[in-house]
Amino acid sequence: MKLKYRFFLIFSALSLVPLLLFFYIAYTHYISLSNTQIVTTSLNIMDQAVKETNSVFSDIQHILETVQYAAPNEESFLQELRKFSDTDSENSAKDIYEANKSLKSTFQNMVFLSEYINGIFVFTPSGEILGQGYGNGVEVRSDYNPKESEWYENTLSLEGKIYADGIKKREYLLNDTLSVSFSMCIYDVYSRKFLGVLYVNCAPEIFSLDKINVLPKSAEFTLKRADDVLYSTSDGDVAKENQVIEYERDISCNGVVLTAVFDKTELAAEYRMIWKLMVGALLIFLIIFVVLSYFLAQYLTKPITALSRIMAQQKEKLIILESPYFNRTDEIGTLYNQYYNMLEENKRYIKSEYENKLILMDTQMKALESQINAHFLYNTLEAINSLAEIEGEKEISTMALALGDMFRYSIKTKGAVVTLEKELCHVENFVAIQQIRFDNAFIFNMDVPQELLSSHILKLTLQPLVENALYHGLLNCSMGSTITLSARKAGEKLYFSVTDDGVGISGEAMEQLRKSLMKKSSFAEPNGDGNGSIGLKNINSRIQLYYGEQYGVNIVSETGKGTTVTICVPEIE
Repeated sequence: MKLKYRFFLIFSALSLVPLLLFFYIAYTHYISLSNTQIVTTSLNIMDQAVKETNSVFSDIQHILETVQYAAPNEESFLQELRKFSDTDSENSAKDIYEANKSLKSTFQNMVFLSEYINGIFVFTPSGEILGQGYGNGVEVRSDYNPKESEWYENTLSLEGKIYADGIKKREYLLNDTLSVSFSMCIYDVYSRKFLGVLYVNCAPEIFSLDKINVLPKSAEFTLKRADDVLYSTSDGDVAKENQVIEYERDISCNGVVLTAVFDKTELAAEYRMIWKLMVGALLIFLIIFVVLSYFLAQYLTKPITALSRIMAQQKEKLIILESPYFNRTDEIGTLYNQYYNMLEENKRYIKSEYENKLILMDTQMKALESQINAHFLYNTLEAINSLAEIEGEKEISTMALALGDMFRYSIKTKGAVVTLEKELCHVENFVAIQQIRFDNAFIFNMDVPQELLSSHILKLTLQPLVENALYHGLLNCSMGSTITLSARKAGEKLYFSVTDDGVGISGEAMEQLRKSLMKKSSFAEPNGDGNGSIGLKNINSRIQLYYGEQYGVNIVSETGKGTTVTICVPEIE
């Protein structure tokens, strides 16, 4: 997975997890708050419904009591009712007319107090029915005997308390529709004698709770006495499942109960807008955070992606210099600068290694220039050695044999590094030839500890030093006569010195020679400067290229007293 997408996932997680957690907390709080508000709202509606229902019963109670006690002429009203208080009394039509006339004004005043009253009647013990209807032409059938009705018996049993009869269409009333009725026993205020039953017929709307029910689709009210329903708003809209709240309260009228069923789903409808806003806000923030995470991840990884593309394609450093991120001062700028420095370092290293290998090859080739047609010379020397032995010429045989060993060492020895023992053997062969040549005019001393013979050294390193000492120090034995080769160990380094007692080197020449040794070798550089430094420059270059610049050749010389050339190499077993 690309780094950009990893950052995108990380930023998305860091932003979305807190957002979802916050949304979960807000949602939990919303559910708790909405449930609390639903309960509070339903309780308020229920309280208002109870209050309104009690108010209706209070108004009916007031009407009934007003008819009974607050007539304009109370004494004449009671006297009229007393005429019909006996079950066996007989009353003429005139008596009934006079009684209705006396009651008419009182009843009409009560009707004016409530628009839902259809009629007010008094059922007397004698069987006479007083009063009249005021709405829809409602009248009591002339042949109706209330003593045979259940509502009448229930009213008598309450002894002065209001009895409410449920919603129904009453057959004993002419032109009646669905209505609700209230009845109450009337007693003589003085003798407590039963004077009849006051009956009020009302339209069902008298209990209408629409005004207080602000959520008509969410609540159903039922007003009933036992199983007798006085009023109900139920139309089957509210589901009778777990998502409802039910209340039941007693009403001031004896035995009447008001029940309410609230649909929680409908009650929560007013909070759905809040829920929609919450979900909408969540989606908007999710989109914003995802987009921000993507662009932030792209912004952070774009420099790294560009650098990785440069590294993968191995572009030139010029591309890095032209990058807008190269001059930044933060970690991105550090990466670009370090990669640029690494390219520079690699370039220098590759160039240095390449040049060093070329120089080493050049040095080795020039060190072996004298070996042109070496095989032919080696075979010729073997033939000369054989003839010298036949003729008894010992010196010629010795020179031929030594020179053959030198050619064999130069040609057949594999690798650039040999043991010190082999290198010293090569030196001894060279010295043997030169002593015959100069008729033993010089003395060669060798001081090398036995334990160092197994150490390793670059091939053709010591012999050129002895050769320089003989040719340039002793001037071919014309100035000086002693050459000493010594070796010693100091720590992990080996020091080899070749000392002669010849003419030495002048100060100016010495300075030029040291500068030549300190100058870095190059492929096109000749292997000497013509002042006796052919072997020294060659040896110094080879040692430093093979072991490092901390090793090499050191020269100490004094005019007329001789020269000491010392080489330092690491000890390699």
